Amino acid sequence: MIGFRRARPVRLIPFAEAKPLTFNELLCDGVTARSIPCFADLLDLHARLQRERPHQCILASLDDLGQACYTSGHGTDHYGLDDVEGLDEEQPTEFPVRLTNLLKRAEAVDVRDVAGLLDWATPGDSNDLLTVNRDPDRALRIAEDGEVIFQFVPVSSPAEAIAAFPNGYFSADLNPMQNLALARHLESAYGLTLFGIGSRFLGFRRCEALEEAMARDLAAELARFYRGAPPGAAAELARLIAGREWLLLRYTES
Repeated sequence: MIGFRRARPVRLIPFAEAKPLTFNELLCDGVTARSIPCFADLLDLHARLQRERPHQCILASLDDLGQACYTSGHGTDHYGLDDVEGLDEEQPTEFPVRLTNLLKRAEAVDVRDVAGLLDWATPGDSNDLLTVNRDPDRALRIAEDGEVIFQFVPVSSPAEAIAAFPNGYFSADLNPMQNLALARHLESAYGLTLFGIGSRFLGFRRCEALEEAMARDLAAELARFYRGAPPGAAAELARLIAGREWLLLRYTES
């Protein structure tokens, strides 16, 4: 039919064939996915890769890969996540070094101390939780970004996969250790495990859909977590996420 454009098939390129040219150092193996059309397909691909590698945690990049790599590189340097002083590792770019440093620096971080650091929304950015979780394709712009990287991270806890792509560099954002504390809390309290991180968003998913009671508890907590949530936001968010198996959270100022 004239004017009809068939969607291009998703291409998976192993890092062993062509490692992504990123600003930061990628320390784990993985694949680059090209031409993912939408968020639902990203979730499906993530689930498939996770099933194929049950002893690793698969971490996807989410929004704005280039910016996420840039801030990841600077965040890694700023917080000394590749420092080898005091460690027995020989090479400063090995993943165990970065994981060890992240976990050590996160020991003093409590998720309760993270609450209230971010605004519910910033004017003109359409970045509140309701807008983002109603339309993840628009929020993440996956089709526009062109590429998503999936890293195969050798950790037992999905939250610890942050070490493969630590993010949160600017002073008004949550830093990698705070993101780790948040991810651990959501996993232990609600069964939501980290599956992705981008330049602005964290992505979480669970094996089963959120039941209404748990959705209400989660929405109420998130409305307290972000400053300035409007009246009724928690109830509206609860209705939105009940019956879902995923959640997007903004970890940046805007």
